[in-house]
This record gives sequence, structure tokens and C-alpha cells, in this order.
Amino acid sequence: MKTRIFFLMAIMASSLFSNAQLYLGAKVGLNFANLNASVANTAFNKKIGINGGATVKYNFTNTLGAQMDLAFSQMGSISKEVTIVDDGAGTITTTTKETKYDYSYLQIPVFVNFEIPIKTENLVPYRLTESVASFHLQGGFFFGYGLGNNAETTEKSSAVDDLGNTTITVAPKISGADITFNPIDVGMVVGAGFSFKLSDRGRLTVDGRYIMGFMPVNTSLFSPLFAASNRAPQIQLGYIHRISRLKRWQVL
Repeated sequence: MKTRIFFLMAIMASSLFSNAQLYLGAKVGLNFANLNASVANTAFNKKIGINGGATVKYNFTNTLGAQMDLAFSQMGSISKEVTIVDDGAGTITTTTKETKYDYSYLQIPVFVNFEIPIKTENLVPYRLTESVASFHLQGGFFFGYGLGNNAETTEKSSAVDDLGNTTITVAPKISGADITFNPIDVGMVVGAGFSFKLSDRGRLTVDGRYIMGFMPVNTSLFSPLFAASNRAPQIQLGYIHRISRLKRWQVL
């Protein structure tokens, strides 16, 4: 009985990996990064950054595969804090503090890739049917390690007295790395995209993804950014090249 089960599993594994293909490639794109944070009188706005790096994809079948990227990714946010103070003597002071958070990471997304053919070439029955274009869905997780961080703060105050006179004060710009920056980031990634055949071995890919970090970007309990985590819709343009050899019955 055990022999039969083992034999059956071997047949299933052979069937699964018979059409397996290995691809290597590169990607480049943009992040529309932000921080998921809730701070009084403060709004967090998107910051555009770049992402790019290498990718490896292993297709177990024509529709199911796994993929891993090794990418440089710029994250962060632009926060704007506005406070209004009335001194009780007729002067109202409005202070606007804007901080630009620049974070850079080495990100390693690992995810499952499910492809749906859009257009196919009808080959002879005993050969494979290859998609000229396909739509794919992706889902998995990512690990990130911080390579650098910087916070640049500008502050401007406008005081208006009861006579309508306005006094504007601009504080010196403050810029530097945050020693409480947490370099470890872990989260989930989901996305979708298209791939198009360029040659017998190469395909052009267009992806849209959403990265959601679970780790706080700051380890200080006294920081207003405590528990803030990374968020980023991404768009990517890439090229993948098949490096594995085809079987005799396979045609691309």
C-alpha cells in the first residue's frame, strides 16, 4: 500500500514539474509611499520614490508559479502638522510644521503567481499551448531591511494680533537621521499585472502591487510616529528571460 502511495505521489510530482520553467529578470518602477499613522493635527501625504532590482520566477505549470524579488525601494511620507494658539490677548498664532521622511529599504517579496492566458497560439495537440499575453494575480509576503533614513523638517509661524498686524517666523531647517528608526520591516504584498511575449524566451511584464508593512518604522515610545507602518502602491515595468531548456515536446 505504501509503495502504491509513493508511486502515485511520484507521478503527481512528475506531472507538476514536467512543464516547469525558470525565469530571471529585472524590474523598475515607482512607489507612492505613505505612513499608516494617526497623529493629532497631522496629515500624512504620499511621497513618490523609486523601486527596482532583480527577480526570479519559477513556473510549476503554465498557470501556477512562485516568484521572488530583490529590490531597492524608497519609502516614507510627507507630514504636515498645523496648530493654532490663541494667547487670550488678541494674538492668534498658526504654526505649520512639515516633515519629509525618506526611508530606503532592501525589500525581498516572495509570492505565488497565478496566470490566466489572454491569447493563445493553437499548436498541434501533443505540444504545449503558450500564451502570447497573460493576466496574472500575485499574493505573498515581503521582508525589508532599512538601508537609510532621513527626516527633514521645516517650520513656519504666522502671528496675527487684534489690529491685523502679521508677524511671520521661519525656523531653521532641521535634517538628519533618526536613531530610533526601526530597520526591520515585514508585511504582505498583493498585486496583479500583464505579461507579453517579446521573443521565444523573453516576456515584458507590467505590474501593480500594494505593500502593507506590519512593523513600526520607529522604536521610540515617545515618538509621535510610534506604531506608524509603511504603505505603498507600486507600479513596475520589467523583463523576464527563460533560462531553462525546453523538453522535446515543448514549443515556444
